[in-house]
Amino acid sequence: MRLTNKVEAELCRPCMIRCFRSYTLTTLFVGWWGVISFFMTPLFLFQNIRQYISARKLAEPGLAATNIPLGGAPRRVASGPFALKLIVGVVAWTFVFGALASHEVDLTEKYAPALNAKLHGGEITDADDAVYSFSKAVKDISALEAGFKSHAWDGFRTELLAREHYLTDLNQQNEKLQRKMNEERTANVGNNDTCERWALDEVGPALNEYADAQNAFFSFAKNTSQLPDNRTGITAVSQREEDALARLRQVFSDDTGKTCAKD
Repeated sequence: MRLTNKVEAELCRPCMIRCFRSYTLTTLFVGWWGVISFFMTPLFLFQNIRQYISARKLAEPGLAATNIPLGGAPRRVASGPFALKLIVGVVAWTFVFGALASHEVDLTEKYAPALNAKLHGGEITDADDAVYSFSKAVKDISALEAGFKSHAWDGFRTELLAREHYLTDLNQQNEKLQRKMNEERTANVGNNDTCERWALDEVGPALNEYADAQNAFFSFAKNTSQLPDNRTGITAVSQREEDALARLRQVFSDDTGKTCAKD
């Protein structure tokens, strides 16, 4: 339902300001909820602000303002307590922004990452939680795979171990995703959904394999301050990491024809 109301009268400055506060606050907080209202609300707000600026130029009312006919009363120019409207408006918009932040994971991560972590940092209970965990895992992988400045083992090892916090977060996100995927496998969620089947059969195992390979690589780096003449150990762990990364990339390659965007 759309309801429009206005005051059109000869008003003194204080009355005009009270009217502006009451009507504009109502319009600002609850005037948007409708197709027509969504487009009319900015117009009403602009008109109200324009009238308010004009009213600010009026002089304060003099003694003539008290000349009220016997039995008369000043016209009421605002309805509802200001504080009540403010509280209702804040609650309404808090709910709106909370719902928006909960579902727009990428947008919230860009402008309010701490809020995103509070909303989706726990166990995965819905699709938005899963999107958050997977996006965090992707960022961790990108950070782990960034180029290294040093080619010598000492410098390379120092740079690698400095990225361990990315591996820690990757492990946390992977564990949550794997637990959720195991629940869905048990419930046979992906039986009739190609995207779910792709995630369960290909994305999950590839991500888990990559995390395991990175853990092995970091473990080797921590325990090996100097490379021996026999490079078999570093060759094995680095090759395992490269193979795991290649598999992960293959899963998301357009050449597979198996991504959800293709279906």
